[in-house]
Amino acid sequence: MRSSYIKNNYGEIFERLVYGFLPSVCVELGVLDGYSTFHIAKGILRAHRCRDHRSHLHAYDLWDDYEFKHGDKSDVESLLVEYELDQYVHLYKEDAYKVSNLFCDKSVCFLHIDISNDGDVLKRMVELWHPKLTFGGIIAFEGGSEERDNVDWMKKYEKRSIKDELHRSEFIRKHFRYGTYLSFPSLTILMKQV
Repeated sequence: MRSSYIKNNYGEIFERLVYGFLPSVCVELGVLDGYSTFHIAKGILRAHRCRDHRSHLHAYDLWDDYEFKHGDKSDVESLLVEYELDQYVHLYKEDAYKVSNLFCDKSVCFLHIDISNDGDVLKRMVELWHPKLTFGGIIAFEGGSEERDNVDWMKKYEKRSIKDELHRSEFIRKHFRYGTYLSFPSLTILMKQV
């Protein structure tokens, strides 16, 4: 399974966030081979079994329509079935920038974004999803550290810094509280305040 999250065990963070905050509607944008999908689903399963809380993950990816590194939907489905997590997850093929239109305002509790993130992606996604999030809703966003901003493809394509967008955005400061796990590739957690 490919994921930059594996090395520093970010899966455990996803599981604990879901188990701790008990979101009812979870959304993921960008699945690749299903590492984060798997761990979010494990958190949902644990919350169901231990705390009798029901939740569901709607996971979206372009799959083979994405021209760069992408996963195989059937492989991710098989992984979820193997670990009996398939009842907690639906996988869809959809453009990440159109997905917010599928959800009502104040309906999404947890959103994970991992779609070749850069500063412009962060800005656009936060603005798109802000009305869709419940009060206290969480956006988990891959990136936010200096190291992540300097990976080869960010420099090659002159992508805007995620860290700079986090620190300079009036919109983020007004509507969210956030923190960043700095171990590569870094993970920023934003919580909606207003």
